Amino acid sequence: MAKEHIETKMILQTVRKFIRKEASENVAKILKKLHPADIAKIVQNLAPDERAFAIKAIDDLELKAEAIEYLDDYTIAAEILEQLTPQNAARIIQSISVDKAVDILEELNEEFADEVYKHLEDKFKEEIHSLSRYPEDTAGGIMNPDFFAIDKDLTVKDALEKIRKASKEKKIIYVYVIDRFGHLIGVVTLRSLITADENEKIENITNTNIISVRTDMDQEEVAKLVEKYDLLCVPVVDNKNRLVGIITVDDIIDVIREETTEDIYKLIGTSEEEFEETSILNIIKYRAPWLIMSLIGESISGSVLKFFDGTLKTAISLSFFMPLIMALGGNTGQQSQTIVVRALALGKFDESGIWIIIKRQIKTAISIGLLFAILGFAMALVFQKNFYLSLVVGSSLFISMFLSTMIGALLPLGLKKLNVDPAVAASPFISAMNDIVGLLIYLSIATATIKYFGVSL
Repeated sequence: MAKEHIETKMILQTVRKFIRKEASENVAKILKKLHPADIAKIVQNLAPDERAFAIKAIDDLELKAEAIEYLDDYTIAAEILEQLTPQNAARIIQSISVDKAVDILEELNEEFADEVYKHLEDKFKEEIHSLSRYPEDTAGGIMNPDFFAIDKDLTVKDALEKIRKASKEKKIIYVYVIDRFGHLIGVVTLRSLITADENEKIENITNTNIISVRTDMDQEEVAKLVEKYDLLCVPVVDNKNRLVGIITVDDIIDVIREETTEDIYKLIGTSEEEFEETSILNIIKYRAPWLIMSLIGESISGSVLKFFDGTLKTAISLSFFMPLIMALGGNTGQQSQTIVVRALALGKFDESGIWIIIKRQIKTAISIGLLFAILGFAMALVFQKNFYLSLVVGSSLFISMFLSTMIGALLPLGLKKLNVDPAVAASPFISAMNDIVGLLIYLSIATATIKYFGVSL
């Protein structure tokens, strides 16, 4: 991995050097030796004014298009295309998959996009229109309408001839079988075609037990389906079971990355859009709900401290361990929440599995609580040399960490039951609740110890 990084860095430096000298032939010579994915990585790491030069230097249209298709950020792809003529930009867009072409067109400047659109072929325009009518986070929005299918009434001989011709232009992963109305019948493997009698009807060797998805299925559900059945490609059908497109595994990888990134941003109360946002007001809008919840929670924590003001004045040493109680309770709650939210997002637990989560979290909470109760007791005894204070710290740590772990596990499950996204709503609640619960337990135990045992803390 380190070697690969060094090689990429060296290639990048060499490409930059030739770009500065405007030596396009040298740039082309270097890039042509690379895989399109590696070209994309090089291009992404170039300065904005260098990227278009690098792409222009490549005279192979297919290689150029594949490199742009491999770019992680379609904004970069749009920036590169905008530095080309509309005709050349259109040629590149038509050479990439339609689903990715739609995403790139949406990132283009509106006027430039209109000019590019004029130079696209009518068939490609129709495919763009067919995709554009579906929401972008559905199967219809991420599918590629350019697929290969054969009629069930064909003979094996005719089907193989059709495959030979089509394979020059298309990447054929599965051979789908349809009827004359376009309804999906099933799938036939290349092995079955090769081994079957050439006069056999396709219908007779078709596997009708096929997994397909509807155009309105959420992209995250599609990703789970592909992962579950280990598919390289999944057919997409409309409400009449007509085959309208396919979703390949590379599209699914993009979906998984996108959904995972979205969940991470939700967990910390912000949005990926913040990176692209220039307006401070809009950035505040993304972060404010989370921070308001924290403000309310910490205000309640302040009220708890005020309520126990007498106890704190009597035993000032209690304040030394308040950050410890709050931090450990908060961290265990967040750990538990993250595990449960991620498990729910991946669909790892059904209704029966909820009790498995709860039992596991109870065992975890007791074990962690006991461990840190002993450590907290020992630490307080070493630093303060007060047995009763150490007992208060240890018992408070056990109870607060136990409850924080359970809150972190149960709250996301409860929100899921209420059809509220736990990734969005759980974190601010858990953060606030853990601080409040930790302080209440700690100061309540301390007050009871002073009052009923008559000891000094």
